[in-house]
Amino acid sequence: MTYDERGLKFGSVAEQYDAYRPSPPPAAATLMGDLRDNDVLEVGAGTGLWTRFLLELGARVSVVEPDDEMRAVLERRSPGIASLAGRAEDLPVPDESFDVVLSSSAWHWFEQPAATMEMARVLRDRGKLFVLWNGFSRDVPWLARLTELRENPGDPGRRPRGWSAGLGDGGLFLDPQDVQVHWTWHRTTEEMLAVFGTYSGSIMKTEAQRRAMNLELRRRIEEVTQTGEVEVPMTLRGTIATRAARLH
Repeated sequence: MTYDERGLKFGSVAEQYDAYRPSPPPAAATLMGDLRDNDVLEVGAGTGLWTRFLLELGARVSVVEPDDEMRAVLERRSPGIASLAGRAEDLPVPDESFDVVLSSSAWHWFEQPAATMEMARVLRDRGKLFVLWNGFSRDVPWLARLTELRENPGDPGRRPRGWSAGLGDGGLFLDPQDVQVHWTWHRTTEEMLAVFGTYSGSIMKTEAQRRAMNLELRRRIEEVTQTGEVEVPMTLRGTIATRAARLH
């Protein structure tokens, strides 16, 4: 299975993904700025966790999502949204049609430099590109002991590490800035087990491997909490850049 094919397996856990993956923290509103009446394109929108947040901020939102099952959940949760089947490398929207393009927890699945060039194509001059990931803080030892369980060592489809967007030096984007927003996510043991089932490393395991992972996950989580609840350190991180003005 290729890395790209692996990225299209999330539909098998679409409902679980929508129920248990983290939504954007409230502080993300400050990071995004004033989006009222902005045309925003979300690329790799999944089940719409960020879509709903963007709508609450007053944006006019369109989404592109390649996985039919993920997109179906998004459309049910956000009826009437401008929802399109498509890929980051060939966006089905016109040139210079958006003020903002957002990709959350999806950039690592895109083929480059094609996706970067497509996002530059559809952004208006001086428009903003947000490439973000919303997940566990990486410098917390007990979380590191959990996240290592979702991986499959030696798996050629394993996600490359890194939490910023390499936008190249083609002059398409200006002033790239890496950002981090730290926040805390209150979870129960069962909710933690459920969210781990939505990661690609878990999806690609056999049923027996997933059972073994969940047993060890539960043991390690219970080392941290005696009450069945835990405050999880989280980080929203990524890159923000500005679309360079075109030479007309």
